[in-house]
Amino acid sequence: MSLAKAIFSPETVGLIGASADPAKNTARPQRYMRMHGFQGQIVPVNPNRDEVLGERAYPSLAAYGAPVDHAFIMVPARFVPSALEDCAAAGVKVATIYSDGFAEAGAEGQALQDKIVAMGRDLGIRIIGPNSMGMIATDIAALMTVNAVLEAGELVRGRLGLVSQSGTILGTMISRGTPRGIGFSKLVSVGNECDLGVGELTGFLAEDPSTDAILLFLETLRDADKLAAAARRAYDLGKPVLVYKLGRSSAGQQVALSHTGAIAGTDKAIDAFFRHNGMIRVDNLETLFEAPSLFIGRRPPTVRKAAVMTTTGGGAATVVDRLGTLGVDLAVPPMALRERMAGYGIRVSDSPLIDVTMAGANAEVYGAGLEELIRSDNCGIAVGVVGSSGQFKPDIAVKPIVAQSKADKPIAAFIAPQADRSLSLLNEAGVAGFRTPESCADAVRAFLSWCPPTETETSDFPDISDISLPESGPLTEIEGRDLFERMGIPMVAAELVQPGASPQVKDYPVAAKIVSRQIGHKSDVGGVQLGLNNAADLTTAISDMFKTVGAAEPEAVLDGVLVSPMRKGLAEAILGFRRDPQVGPIVVLGAGGVMAEIYRDVSIRLAPVTVDEALSMIDEVRGLAVVRGFRGKKGDAAALAAAVSAFSKLAMKKAPILDEAEINPLLILDEGEGVLGLDAFAVR
Repeated sequence: MSLAKAIFSPETVGLIGASADPAKNTARPQRYMRMHGFQGQIVPVNPNRDEVLGERAYPSLAAYGAPVDHAFIMVPARFVPSALEDCAAAGVKVATIYSDGFAEAGAEGQALQDKIVAMGRDLGIRIIGPNSMGMIATDIAALMTVNAVLEAGELVRGRLGLVSQSGTILGTMISRGTPRGIGFSKLVSVGNECDLGVGELTGFLAEDPSTDAILLFLETLRDADKLAAAARRAYDLGKPVLVYKLGRSSAGQQVALSHTGAIAGTDKAIDAFFRHNGMIRVDNLETLFEAPSLFIGRRPPTVRKAAVMTTTGGGAATVVDRLGTLGVDLAVPPMALRERMAGYGIRVSDSPLIDVTMAGANAEVYGAGLEELIRSDNCGIAVGVVGSSGQFKPDIAVKPIVAQSKADKPIAAFIAPQADRSLSLLNEAGVAGFRTPESCADAVRAFLSWCPPTETETSDFPDISDISLPESGPLTEIEGRDLFERMGIPMVAAELVQPGASPQVKDYPVAAKIVSRQIGHKSDVGGVQLGLNNAADLTTAISDMFKTVGAAEPEAVLDGVLVSPMRKGLAEAILGFRRDPQVGPIVVLGAGGVMAEIYRDVSIRLAPVTVDEALSMIDEVRGLAVVRGFRGKKGDAAALAAAVSAFSKLAMKKAPILDEAEINPLLILDEGEGVLGLDAFAVR
């Protein structure tokens, strides 16, 4: 039996620590499986009982005398090692450990967890957990969990898979989906992820024939490489991976030396990771199970606008308002729709909210309008809003939406009143129905933001292994400049000048910057002077700078002052990368200068970045609109994209390895004239 089958389709299940008291948690898995129709073998293990809940019990799994596919361990933490030895004797392939008291409980628990990981490796047993709420496979009623949601008599089967880092979420999703007919195929709580984690389990669900979409509830990211591979495989198989991840707040923002580190916090890096691998992040928990129908069987849209149609202006306005807050572009009604509605005596304005009024509140008229939105090439998704009829006449209210359920273009339906029956009818037809305007707008935004997995940059990387750099710590600006130029990024001409020396500069005005390995933000300590117009001003500035910086940073070694001509361009950008501890090197492009960290107007990708992807990054930065063309002038977008791609390759270098690097500002010249780095920062 394969590992995936042992996890999700076991024929024989061992319950170590099964209780004969039906009121106890440890009796639930056996009760649930029998209540909901599990047809396989259940092996209750309880050394104090010959019988548990009417079935023969065994003192150990080994005593059962036949192979066991999957064991659910429910004994106190100190007994888990011996339970694993028993599993090995019974040929168990995978053990899900419900027991707590491991890494989440402190140093002693961590040591015990390390022990069972080593045991699992030695015994050939894969582990889910510990501290796991278990696994639910609805198709065969393999319900190895203590989650009380299964006390309900109804277990709705469906085709959504769920991998969760929270055990409670298993019950939350089932209970919220059941009234609307939204069901799941497989659900698994990963617990502490000491062995099998989100990535591998997502990969198994990608190959699962009973699963059409994979939902992830994440608190953190522990196995990025495995999850990336699984998500890309799922995309290739036409199975969307939707993610709800905690951590949007700024509490986790890192303190960093560079603007790049401050701008590109861990959550933004994870956003880039999801996008890079074709995953879809949602911001509302309900969206996670309401939205999949928008994505199943489809590919990312080519037109990134939404069209909203309604018979109830107020209800639809709540969706439109939320879409605007989320930055979603709305399409005006196509002429074909306006003309067709005119045939019914309904005047449709050119407002983004297509309100056909109560005159359009019948299946024929509303259906005709939706049909025109589906045909139109001015939107990538249609949003249908249903008013009070959704509560009192559900069959009639959703009929025109259901009629378009097989169209190539998805429809998101927001039902304004509380109307579970309408939502159930939509779900049965494969239409994404939404209970709140917030979740509807969130899903529409997610669909229009959806991108295919990014192609990996494969062009040659320059060999810079011979460059001499410090073993660790910040590079000087001179070292950083040399490194960036070796990667193919033009840097402004510069001269290192010592106090009392005669500068050779002839191109005034100039900028002067202190050079020191110990000083990161030079301007904070008086280490930068701009607009020096002659040699006398420069000489004075160098002398003053050494005094000012020396007083502010008495321990710093001052290598001199870097002097370079002042240059002007069409725009300034910040270009940087840093190594995120969870997803690896990320590249940041934003509007440059000292305001970069304030406005956080940036685009982020995982390294390395192709030139085409770099062009997309330029399009995403509002402050670089002038580069794309403004009042007849254009910046050199091609040169900027080439610089972004070249810089991103530096992030992938194994020699030398940099933790972070930045050019701020990177001057963007007129079209055809290139780009020019004015400042260099890097840390090993």
